[in-house]
Amino acid sequence: MLHPSMRFSPSNIAALKKALRRQYPHIKSSHLDEAIAASFGFNSYAAMRPPLHQLGAYARLIVVTDHLLMLLRLEGLGYRSIAREALHRLLWNIECPDDRYDRAVGEIIQARRRPAAANAE
Repeated sequence: MLHPSMRFSPSNIAALKKALRRQYPHIKSSHLDEAIAASFGFNSYAAMRPPLHQLGAYARLIVVTDHLLMLLRLEGLGYRSIAREALHRLLWNIECPDDRYDRAVGEIIQARRRPAAANAE
């Protein structure tokens, strides 16, 4: 199963949490923080904060969001009625404010993906 990925930045984490709050308003804010951290493989939100704020503004760290890890953390916090497929679909559809690449890197990547012209040597 494919998992969505995103740039590891404070604004993308905030967008993720906002989308989760909209879809699941009955889940406490701190529980969503813990579930988001778990989805990235962190043991707690407290463990995720230092690298998020140290790397977020400077590095292009791309992280994979695992909805099953998020679901396990939420179930451990008492939220057992969350549908796995709906959560997975929600994570795929989140609009992240920080793109994976800045404009210059994006152009380089697009140029590498373009096929060579048929008459090129």
